Amino acid sequence: MGLFQKKNRPALGIDIGSAGIKVLEMSAAGKNYRADRAGFEPLPKNAIVEHGIADLDAASQAIRRAVAHSQSSRKYAVVAVSPTHIITRTLTLPAGLSDGEIEEQVMIEAAQQIPHPLDEIYLDFSVTGGAREGSDDQVLITACRREIVEDYAAVLELAGLSPSVVDIGVFAIERGFGFVAKGLGEDLDGRAIGLMDFGDVSTRLDLFVDGRSVYGREQNFGGRILTENIRSRYGVDYREAEAMKRTGDLPQNYTQDLLTPFRDAMAREAARALEFCLTATQRSYVDALMISGGCAQIAEVASVIEAYIGVPTLIADPFAEGTGIRAAKLVERHGPTMVKAVGLALRGVA
Repeated sequence: MGLFQKKNRPALGIDIGSAGIKVLEMSAAGKNYRADRAGFEPLPKNAIVEHGIADLDAASQAIRRAVAHSQSSRKYAVVAVSPTHIITRTLTLPAGLSDGEIEEQVMIEAAQQIPHPLDEIYLDFSVTGGAREGSDDQVLITACRREIVEDYAAVLELAGLSPSVVDIGVFAIERGFGFVAKGLGEDLDGRAIGLMDFGDVSTRLDLFVDGRSVYGREQNFGGRILTENIRSRYGVDYREAEAMKRTGDLPQNYTQDLLTPFRDAMAREAARALEFCLTATQRSYVDALMISGGCAQIAEVASVIEAYIGVPTLIADPFAEGTGIRAAKLVERHGPTMVKAVGLALRGVA
């Protein structure tokens, strides 16, 4: 199963996260796109562990319910494995080689550089561009253990869907970011934009320069901290705490006692992530930070983060005006949580 294969058949983008399943259906609309249908279904607490599917049955049932909620009739799906499960290598080859010659060199390189037997991995490659203009090609080799890919394929099949593409999370995020960047309405040439996704158990910062990802790192921080604080403070179980957090049905002291400290913690994590990023990339600054994920929808969080880090901070919304995606009303409200799902759904546009 190729990780980069393009299938010309309509497919759903399905983002499998630790907190829940996001389903998105997109269609072409002239030179732009429509986001027609979407669905979300929460997952049990430990259905996804360390970016792997720990409970196939629970995950497949959640996918089935999310698809039903979306009212999509598509039977194919695009999913993505986490970058933590991916091994990449870059190979420089002379320009002008045939596809067969490139594949032969890739297999030789993979046998030497990938720390798993070739019969235990799925392997793919993509020619990403010239190493020296007009002379060499750079080939990106990507590998993932078979058991990881097969779990993602199996969970779709259990949900009544057929896997069309098993993608890589960071590539999906990069495609989704392309729409977010359009919404800025500015020339981004040479600009460094951070995209920080606040997930359930982890937060990931990707740095984009000229629209391409040049850095990515995860850290252990996420919205589950707030859920656990709600559970502990108000004496409810985890599912109830999650529901209360989503609906806002909470006591008056919630904002002062729990939400404000959590927003401040988000700001500290953003500062910490940017410090690691600048050190690793040897940059002195980033031009802006965009935030996504469920926590990005917390009131005033962007302004709190901006005041703390001193960098313009915006909500990453792929459905905002100017992005090139027109979303239905029921889809539009989920924008900040859909950056990765957009990148996946784009591969399912027929």
